[in-house]
Amino acid sequence: MSGYVTYLMDALVTAKSAMQKVVALSVTEAELMSAVQCVQDMLYVMRVLESFGLTVKKTMMLEMDNKGAVDLANNWSVGGRTRHIETRQHFLRDLKEGGILKVTWIPGLEYEADLFTKNLAGPDFNKHALTVLTEL
Repeated sequence: MSGYVTYLMDALVTAKSAMQKVVALSVTEAELMSAVQCVQDMLYVMRVLESFGLTVKKTMMLEMDNKGAVDLANNWSVGGRTRHIETRQHFLRDLKEGGILKVTWIPGLEYEADLFTKNLAGPDFNKHALTVLTEL
């Protein structure tokens, strides 16, 4: 399962949860695949807003709860185990280098997309549900 939530000025724009179509070799790779899908949605919303003549403030923030995926998105080094995910890395890195995207890590307990992808305990579920539902 992968999922993400996108915001525009603290207002919920999209929330997505889906089974991944490709079998990932690791959790980090799965997180990177989900991050690329999220960034594609972010770019789509950015382009729609710009087509209306609105200015979109850059740098857009991508927050992930997987340190390995954040490190892959922020580093230019490629090792033997990461060679097969190079294209996804370059996509995120190019956006980062262009000043369009900033990739940061947040603790898993603060990651709101877990509401759509995991069975959360009652307190965590209520915390994320209140955050997401008040945005609707």
